[in-house]
Amino acid sequence: MTDSPTRRSLWREILAGALLCALVLGVALAAAPPDAFAGHGRHDWGGDPERAQKHARFMTGFVLDEVDATPEQTEQVTAIVLAFVQEAQALRELHQERRELLLAELSRPEISRESIQALRAQELASIDALSQKLADAVVDAASILTPEQRARLVEYAEEMHGRHGH
Repeated sequence: MTDSPTRRSLWREILAGALLCALVLGVALAAAPPDAFAGHGRHDWGGDPERAQKHARFMTGFVLDEVDATPEQTEQVTAIVLAFVQEAQALRELHQERRELLLAELSRPEISRESIQALRAQELASIDALSQKLADAVVDAASILTPEQRARLVEYAEEMHGRHGH
């Protein structure tokens, strides 16, 4: 059974959306603490919002250059990415506060299961809210690009995927 052209087109659109999602998420992860991923993502811009924004701007421009985005498209998508990075950095600060609360709770003679569960629930709610914003950012960024540009993003993603052996 072979895929019809319509089915292949749908998969290409899904892959383009996934690439945009990866772009936005990758840039947001640059805003994470330098040691957040135990060896992956050890970047010194993690604690510096200005450097994270600079890196986000660079990577967005780099990827959009691959699809010949216009300066207007690049400006619009960059604004979306930078807004998302800023929100991710705010979440990072909340995460650090909750981490301190967790460590304080674990240092007590009697550990409160309810406190630990409340912190866990707050973390999950924050991550869920951020992932919803990520999905919105991906859709917003994708709507700025043409279908042809999104298809080229898919090709670029496939090329990069193969190059890095993932």
